[in-house]
Amino acid sequence: MKREILRLEDICTSENSVNIVRDADFHIFEGETVGLVGMTYAGKSTLMGAVTGEHPCNSGKIWICEKQKKIEAIETARKEGIFLIKDHSSLIDAFTIRDMMHLNFAFTEKKTRYREYLKKCKNTLKLLDIKESEETLIGNLDFHKRVLLEIAQALVCNVRVIVLDNVISLLSNSARIEFVGLFKKLKLYGISIVLIESQTDLIKEYLDRLCIMRRGRVVAELLPEEIQEKLVLSLSEGENYVPGLLKSLYDVDEINGKDILEFSHVMTEDHVIKDLNFQLRQGEILGIWNKNRHSGQAIMDILEGRLKLAKGNIRCNGYNCNSTREGWIYPYGIYSIPETDRLCSNMTIGENIGLSALDKNAYMGLIMKDGELRYLIQNLCEEYLGQKEFLLFPDQMVPDSQLARKKISLCRALAAGAEIIVYNNPFLHMDIKEREVLIGDLVRTQKKGISQVLISSQIEMLYPLCNRIVQVDEGKNRQELQNKNRI
Repeated sequence: MKREILRLEDICTSENSVNIVRDADFHIFEGETVGLVGMTYAGKSTLMGAVTGEHPCNSGKIWICEKQKKIEAIETARKEGIFLIKDHSSLIDAFTIRDMMHLNFAFTEKKTRYREYLKKCKNTLKLLDIKESEETLIGNLDFHKRVLLEIAQALVCNVRVIVLDNVISLLSNSARIEFVGLFKKLKLYGISIVLIESQTDLIKEYLDRLCIMRRGRVVAELLPEEIQEKLVLSLSEGENYVPGLLKSLYDVDEINGKDILEFSHVMTEDHVIKDLNFQLRQGEILGIWNKNRHSGQAIMDILEGRLKLAKGNIRCNGYNCNSTREGWIYPYGIYSIPETDRLCSNMTIGENIGLSALDKNAYMGLIMKDGELRYLIQNLCEEYLGQKEFLLFPDQMVPDSQLARKKISLCRALAAGAEIIVYNNPFLHMDIKEREVLIGDLVRTQKKGISQVLISSQIEMLYPLCNRIVQVDEGKNRQELQNKNRI
């Protein structure tokens, strides 16, 4: 029988007098892979933060290898063999692979000699099939390789438990398939893995057990054969919850408006985009299924003037576009909403929306009167931020919520007079209820006649919404799908 490698008992964590985790329990055995899911703000990251050192708990007991421990910092957790890997890499871009691997020598066993450690680093990189030269800069690695390198850092420090917090959802399809074999390999070494995600379907194939959190507690544990989407959602929500995304679907007619944006044989100088072709029609929601993730970010870099074309051209409303300078999209009514929203957290919601309108008008050489600006902000806030299920006000500060920030970014785009809005991974880290709310906003925007492009590495995020889906892999078009199951 495998021994219990980690146990959390009666964990309580609060912040600003708000109880985030309340008397929560969790355990994992040696070599086990456990998923931790729940709605946003269920307390998933905070619970595991008690043992990774990211969110030290106020009370409760932590047992590591059947010995009670006190974890007060990330360094303490690493010395106990608990490593946290988050969606935002902790690696230093200016360092080489060798530099990053050598940094962790302080967390190895005391008796380990430096020469032995260097040999172990090389063997670990080989084990994880990291073929890049040790002189490669971290800044030149993609997200997949960065995660592998962080796992390598953990392995050379005799890791017991690896916690991956919202990492799997950021991997490409091919990388997620590769991780099936990787986790099996780690299991042979007795390493336990905790996968924190909002979407169960992304991690189901890896799991030995699934834990479900609701309002700060672990409320259920399911074996792989017991995992069903409706059951998981009901346990997460605390009621028999049937999401709108699972209700009856109906066919929609293909939109046959004129082409208002066209990428024709586009190739970028860095060759991330090799031969990209697509057309966006008036009033359409076009999905770009970005299988390897890099192509989607490259499209955003093109729109924001950070990436130059080696060949091909971009046309908007029949005119050739000069994409060599930052801000080139403004005169064409194109607005991009990146994966990480660029909102000013020290400003109110209304000020963020108004700033976007003023920037666009200033760029176009126009002057907007104060009364017009106030009227515009109030109308957008009432329409997009005034729903009963999600209510925000213009004089509020920007909240730390993925859904709220996406809604505010959408209002900024509309305030800037956008005719085409391009989103990169808009549903990232949202639970299914939040996705339903945002989908309602995107449909509402489409009814205004505004065309939209949704870029996502997960095709299931595109099917409920898009009229057409273009599959892009390794910088090239692979196929185009007509969506007949749009809600």
